[in-house]
Amino acid sequence: MQKSDTRKLVCAACKYENEIERVYCHNCGEKLDRSLLPKVDELKAGDDQAKNQKQIKKMMTPNRGSWLRSVRTFASVVLLGAVVAAGFLALQTPENPPPAKMDRMPENEARDVWFKMMETKPAVTVSFKEYDINYYLGRAVKATEGLLGIKFERAFVNFHPGTVTVTAQRDAWGLPLYSSIKFKPVLENGKWNSQVAGVYFGKLGVHPSLGKLAPLTLDALAKVFEKEIKQSGRLASITPGEGQVTLVTKPGQ
Repeated sequence: MQKSDTRKLVCAACKYENEIERVYCHNCGEKLDRSLLPKVDELKAGDDQAKNQKQIKKMMTPNRGSWLRSVRTFASVVLLGAVVAAGFLALQTPENPPPAKMDRMPENEARDVWFKMMETKPAVTVSFKEYDINYYLGRAVKATEGLLGIKFERAFVNFHPGTVTVTAQRDAWGLPLYSSIKFKPVLENGKWNSQVAGVYFGKLGVHPSLGKLAPLTLDALAKVFEKEIKQSGRLASITPGEGQVTLVTKPGQ
């Protein structure tokens, strides 16, 4: 198929672009000077130059578009993988949870031992094991119904050298969910406070700044241990160890 001639004959008087077959200007009627008509070879040379420049640019940046697509695809896959992995970890059971039903009697009744410590005027040292405290928590902290049908099931503690981890277990429509706060007992101005050392959802660790969510885990315990918390100023030291915590009292007045 033969290409149409795209050349234009420009009027010298009014600069109007006329079709090449015209003798007089379609705009002003002036006779056209056909010597001004661009040569076919000149137009072809200009087109060829533009085409060559485009080909050279393409050769200098091979597969540029495909490379960018590959980068975007890789980034999307990595992001999706991270989200899936985070969701998987958040649904996992944390390490060393106590059994839901603790049928074995504890070696010591934690609450009775505590009040006996507080009543003893000389300084005393007492160690509580995880099992003893979790046995008491299982009976003292009751399951409660929360928002959107999410039920608080229980709370339990784990002791490691220097840290205490308190975990709240909830039930969301049959799915167990765990939120944990790891903290260090710190004595500040004569009062014991909790310095957040870690925040976890299941086995997913998040930034400690989310320690502001601690009330979601600790509030239930604070209500149960309200009297003990008020008496904690009597303690000279709190030393968490592996599977137990050791308390030392100050001499009473």
